[in-house]
Amino acid sequence: MSNPHPLQEIEAEALKEKTPSQSLDYLRHRLKDDPRTGAKRLLAKFEKSVLREEREKARLESLWQHERKALEEGFSHVAGVDEAGRGPLAGPVVAAAVILTPDRLIPGVDDSKKIPAAKREELFARIRAAAVAVGVGQASVREIDGLNIYRAAQLAMERAVVALAPKPDYLLTDAMPLPAFKAVPQKPLVHGDALSLSIAAASIIAKVTRDRLMGELHRQYPAYGFEGHKGYGTEEHLKALETHGPCPEHRLSFGPVMETSARKSPEGPLGFWKERLSSAANHEELNQVGVQIKRVALSRLSSSELESLRELFRVKRNQWKSEKA
Repeated sequence: MSNPHPLQEIEAEALKEKTPSQSLDYLRHRLKDDPRTGAKRLLAKFEKSVLREEREKARLESLWQHERKALEEGFSHVAGVDEAGRGPLAGPVVAAAVILTPDRLIPGVDDSKKIPAAKREELFARIRAAAVAVGVGQASVREIDGLNIYRAAQLAMERAVVALAPKPDYLLTDAMPLPAFKAVPQKPLVHGDALSLSIAAASIIAKVTRDRLMGELHRQYPAYGFEGHKGYGTEEHLKALETHGPCPEHRLSFGPVMETSARKSPEGPLGFWKERLSSAANHEELNQVGVQIKRVALSRLSSSELESLRELFRVKRNQWKSEKA
């Protein structure tokens, strides 16, 4: 028996249902005796949609396993924490902390590195709307250079957790423990943004926030192309660094930036490293500069130049020892 109603109208009616499964049930009822080829194609289209929905639901449930376990153990506010920007040569490291609930799992949320920029922006807004709480923190370039990138990333993550309201009673982190929250149970997960929905959501918030910050830095320092490469060591960025030298938002403790700074120093590479050793304010900074020299300058200085730096290192270290005595 033929169906007199246009398929476009039937599809529009189906889409008024609350879920893809309900839409499919409606179509199966309306088109069960419809011989039209288009009717079969329409059913197949909705069947694929339902299959995608079921697969996505199963994926989200799998990513929720660590949160589910913590909730079953009696915790009420489980936060996922992640950072963005450990590898770039410029800009801050940004972290986010997100608390979600099992009744509002967000389709499409995944490791931010797997998601195109436009989709990340869309998910950013959806996470903000659906989450119980979202906190964001960052560590500046000065803090990265003064501490080291690992500790700076920890600091940014700790600041993100502090920004949460309500406060979390359980933390899921992307591989990194947070010393400032020793009293809060934590579970560091290697590649956590691929294993936990809350960490994945945090990775999206952190990535989008940092990308926007790098867009602002691009407007301040347009010669470096920050809006495109976000501070990473691309060929374009390295050429700009060589041409213009570092700007205030470059991480001076990172190899390529240090190399360029040393080459462009008015006193030459040797003078650059002598100044860094001389200006070290404590043992930790002195040792840090020593490590940087080994990593970056060892093959670029002569034996006599290296020996002069070693001597300056020893003098500085012994000076502090004598002052303590």
